[in-house]
Amino acid sequence: MRGHVAHALVGTMVAALGLAAGCSGAAPTAGPATGNGQALEVSSNPCARRTSGGPTRVSLARQGSSVALASEGKATYAYIADEDSNAIHTFDVGEARPIAKTNLSGAPAQVLVLEDGRVAVTLRDKGEVQILEPAGADKPLVGLCKRAVPDEPFGLAATPDDSKVLVTSAWAHKLSVLDEGTFEPLATHELEREPRAVLVDDSGKRAFISHAVGSNVSIVDLDSTDKARAVDVSVNSSTPSSTIIRRSGGQGFALVKSEEAAIRPEAPAPGVTEGGKIAGAAPLPPAPRKPVTQAPQGRIFVPMVTVDPGDPNQRSQVYYGGSRDGLPKEVPIVSVIDADAERPMTRAAMYTGLPYSNECLLPRAAAYRASTGTLLVSCAGIDAMLELDTRGADPIRLEKRRIDVPSGPTGIAVDDGRGLAVVWSQFEGQITLVDLDNQNPGVIVPVSVDRTPAAQMLARGRQMFHLSEDLRVSNDGVSCASCHPDGRDDAFTWSTPEGPRQTIMLAGRASNTAPYGWQGKHGDLHAYLGNTFSRLGGTGMSGADLEALITYLEKLQGPSFMNASNDDARRGQALFNDAEIGCATCHIEGAGVDKTTHDVGSKSTADMDVKFDTPSLKFVKGTAPYFHDGRYKTIEDMLKATDSEMGHTSHLNAQQRNQLAAYLETL
Repeated sequence: MRGHVAHALVGTMVAALGLAAGCSGAAPTAGPATGNGQALEVSSNPCARRTSGGPTRVSLARQGSSVALASEGKATYAYIADEDSNAIHTFDVGEARPIAKTNLSGAPAQVLVLEDGRVAVTLRDKGEVQILEPAGADKPLVGLCKRAVPDEPFGLAATPDDSKVLVTSAWAHKLSVLDEGTFEPLATHELEREPRAVLVDDSGKRAFISHAVGSNVSIVDLDSTDKARAVDVSVNSSTPSSTIIRRSGGQGFALVKSEEAAIRPEAPAPGVTEGGKIAGAAPLPPAPRKPVTQAPQGRIFVPMVTVDPGDPNQRSQVYYGGSRDGLPKEVPIVSVIDADAERPMTRAAMYTGLPYSNECLLPRAAAYRASTGTLLVSCAGIDAMLELDTRGADPIRLEKRRIDVPSGPTGIAVDDGRGLAVVWSQFEGQITLVDLDNQNPGVIVPVSVDRTPAAQMLARGRQMFHLSEDLRVSNDGVSCASCHPDGRDDAFTWSTPEGPRQTIMLAGRASNTAPYGWQGKHGDLHAYLGNTFSRLGGTGMSGADLEALITYLEKLQGPSFMNASNDDARRGQALFNDAEIGCATCHIEGAGVDKTTHDVGSKSTADMDVKFDTPSLKFVKGTAPYFHDGRYKTIEDMLKATDSEMGHTSHLNAQQRNQLAAYLETL
């Protein structure tokens, strides 16, 4: 499996550092605050710093990731958000070893080092942002306060004047603007589905947000209450064919902006030993370099994939789209946006005539290196970090370098002045230290690998779910996660030889909802996955890998959200259970299914069948569009339009439909 690289080097480093594979167990755990400097005057603000001193941020980007850098003197530290351990690990970059562990009450998505050295972290499953402060580099961070934010907080960013912190909420599809000092809410903005990364432009007045589904980048005016607007980053195909096909997109987990090179004044590299090496690894440059080249300023880079799901009104020759334009159904791009003009500069998916292999179809993190004008992108699936030249219309086709990393790279942080990139690989709990100015492989160091057999099974299943270029799964490089980012859905309705098929959410739904497939032909996950791999052109998976994948699907958690039941929702529940309306007849208690198929009145001439399996309604509020053919864009459209096809709702008035929708959104 890709990602298991440089083992000899890892072994040498582990021996040199005296670390075991479960090294995190030796790290200190969270305890009482000890203070790492002078005590500050007591403040009525619970989020304010209580002591002075300690590490301060390195990055000038003011943008969160699952790994963030801080420095103190000549030492550089990485704060690592480890969602598997519900912890932040403090990693000494120069010593190449973890030195502290801060236990958290939830799963961290991103960390952000603030101007005064405090650390903000989004707790994805708790609906909270927690603020901590350093208590000494080798000690756990000390909790200061928590603030509730809308469901499933993910991305973090600070404004250039360090007055505000922005938080995206993936499931609630909102952007929260918080005061950086008190973390009290200042504003909340509605967004499109599944927002992820966020950044603020140099003026401090606009926020740009990427999305895991769809082909838009949202823009929010921070000084206005206006609705968020969108930059459409869908592209045309660029092929020898004269037919122009508009391709949509997805997998927008990251975005970064071009920055002016800002060389730090310190000359020595962080924690460098007398031999100029990191704990016996390859040498690091002893001093900062002058800027070499930079991309023009005012550009935003969005690693993503461009997708052709096919025409849902026509049966395709193969399952799930088709190469109508000579390109694979999913092709990676880096969309370049002119931030000032708010328009995309990447207009087409490039046809190269070369085989598409080992492509970055699951981009998960990005960082910009100003001194060289290059973009660093971490790619799950192929387990690599790419370094791309940003001076072209699509940097993905201007690859300069590729570094293999352990499985599941979810974060990148760059110390530009010292020529260093730190990559966090969540799936294997390892850090890769990359010397950006020398062509040597990255140095891999274990941080948190201490799993029970059951946890190891889940970890293996997660790797199988994300693994690209696995011919057992597909013949065109896509993985399970290609159509199911975070185990959810891609919001596409795909053309197939049997008619249109909308991608259905898996997370929190896969267990106890048999039979599987829109036509309900498969009684268990073994049969269903075997059929899925066949439809994707794969050879099929068996043995321990298949069992691990099934275990992962059955245990895969859906989003955590507050069940905001209210009077409307309670009245809607009564309507749902009303025998005359008939919702509960098929959707048992909402999340359950009746295990049979129904004629729901197919609207597509491409459909070969008229009967379709009853899906679970769990998490239905975040899985638009609806029905097998994606005919309804909202729950309200679905309730308004359907009668004698799925329940009987035409006699309900607008208020009753709103009440029924309110109940469905609590499932």
